[in-house]
Amino acid sequence: MFKLFGIDGLDNPQNRSVVRLGFVIALCAVVVRLVYWAYTGRVWEDALITLAHSENAIRGLGLTLPQGGSRFVANSNPPVQGFSSPLGLLLPLVGDYFSLGSGLTLLRAVSALAGGLTVLYILALAVHPAIRLTVPAAVLAMGYAAFEHHQIAWGMSGMETQLATLLLIASAYYLVQFIASSAAPEADPVRTGKYAFILGLTLGLCVLARPEFALWGVTAGLFVLVRDRRVFAITACAALGLYMPWLSFAWFYYGSPVPNTILAKAIGYPLWWKDGSLTLAVASRHLTARLSGVYLPNSIFQPLGPSFAGHGTHFSRTVGDHGAVCQAVLFFVVTGCGMALYRRRRGLLPLVAIAAVFIAYLTFAVPHVFGWYVAPLAAVLAVLAAYGLDATAALIPNRRARTTLAVGLVTAYLVLMAGMLPLTFETDKRIQHDIEDMARKPACQFLANVMGRNDTLASESLGHTAYYTRRQVYDWPGLASRRVVEYSRTHEHGRSLAPMINALRPDWLLLRPFEYEQAKRLGDWIDRDYQLVRRFKTLDCARDITLASRNIDFEFLVFKKKE
Repeated sequence: MFKLFGIDGLDNPQNRSVVRLGFVIALCAVVVRLVYWAYTGRVWEDALITLAHSENAIRGLGLTLPQGGSRFVANSNPPVQGFSSPLGLLLPLVGDYFSLGSGLTLLRAVSALAGGLTVLYILALAVHPAIRLTVPAAVLAMGYAAFEHHQIAWGMSGMETQLATLLLIASAYYLVQFIASSAAPEADPVRTGKYAFILGLTLGLCVLARPEFALWGVTAGLFVLVRDRRVFAITACAALGLYMPWLSFAWFYYGSPVPNTILAKAIGYPLWWKDGSLTLAVASRHLTARLSGVYLPNSIFQPLGPSFAGHGTHFSRTVGDHGAVCQAVLFFVVTGCGMALYRRRRGLLPLVAIAAVFIAYLTFAVPHVFGWYVAPLAAVLAVLAAYGLDATAALIPNRRARTTLAVGLVTAYLVLMAGMLPLTFETDKRIQHDIEDMARKPACQFLANVMGRNDTLASESLGHTAYYTRRQVYDWPGLASRRVVEYSRTHEHGRSLAPMINALRPDWLLLRPFEYEQAKRLGDWIDRDYQLVRRFKTLDCARDITLASRNIDFEFLVFKKKE
């Protein structure tokens, strides 16, 4: 079966031990994801945005969210693409087509299987002759993909994260295979063409999974172009053949190939380095937060160590290591990249390229680094860290001491990461049951019952409000609202939730208490023009949830515009 997918080396006798371990870890990866699903029942806020699009389409309302008339937009009711991942939408759409409401179930089931396949593709990279990791190093990379909490949580909570991770790893593997095949002394054109074709398919799927993966598609295409210009056409045609149908549909249906989510974030969230008052000290703080691996907002590397981002804010510490574990793994990542370049290890160059491209992208082109952005990159970094561990251990002349050290480090790391799963699973369960189901969800269900058909609603978050109310929502920064995006475009100095509400004056508001206080600072307009209708709070016991101080969803206030 693996030969059919172009995966070689798993039946090689010299790889027998690592292959057996890899299949066990892959099976564990699937099982632990199913356990997470059954135990926590967690549904991520952003996942509901995509599910609302899918179910609206099946109900005959269009593959969009409601959009009312607007003085900002010439067309009074245009469809809006309020999701970023076409693949993350198409899977639920298939499930909802056969049984409305089954889209989330199908996406979770596919994510669980994708978790196991991700481990197997890492295994294929580990045993590839152009890479050849030792058994402890291979277990490090596979174990991270299988047991790190965020590798599990976001995919099983309804996001496309696990699919994106699988496709990124798979495309890297096929590029390694292509490079190795084309560089062989007696290269087989048919074999090389096969890998070029499969690579193109995975790259096309990558862009369908995450729009920013187009950066990787271009980078991988350059690898192929440099190796063989004639074969490049095969890769390009395969990738475009998969992606162009969606691109054409989006252009025709939504009026633009660029998702509204990307426009909203690009306009509504400023980039740190574009601040006119930027100083060297401020730039240093931004770079430290993103690149150092300490527990700070916008960290790119923090999930390489024990952490928790399930409250939706940023990675927080679960042990008192002050980022030391993450920084140790980051040391091995840097070592792995450096040694791969120094030794000219062609098999590792695609992984180094992925790391370079996406670290630069997340550092300089993303205003806010949300945790699920970095999960696919983290899986790639784990493979580079594994190679860095091998390169570092090779400095020890005694083979037994070298193996003992590697086994000890890998065991300690995976025990720490997997040992956090009971705590993080329990925390995710309580967030869902004690916070989401007790406050935000009832508030949105209440609004669904009292809002008029053409009423508008303003709220910072979009997932629950869009899914349960099925009304026009002015979220911030306007992920599914062209009107809010146009507001941001024309109000450079008022790009935040409260000024937007003050300008657009929707019929209903769903605010957290601190958002209400922020609105009051702009004047007495909110108390003068709106009345508090209901207050939804969690139970007091929710305050003892692990890292509860990171959660901002304990209470919601419902306001109605006065007649």
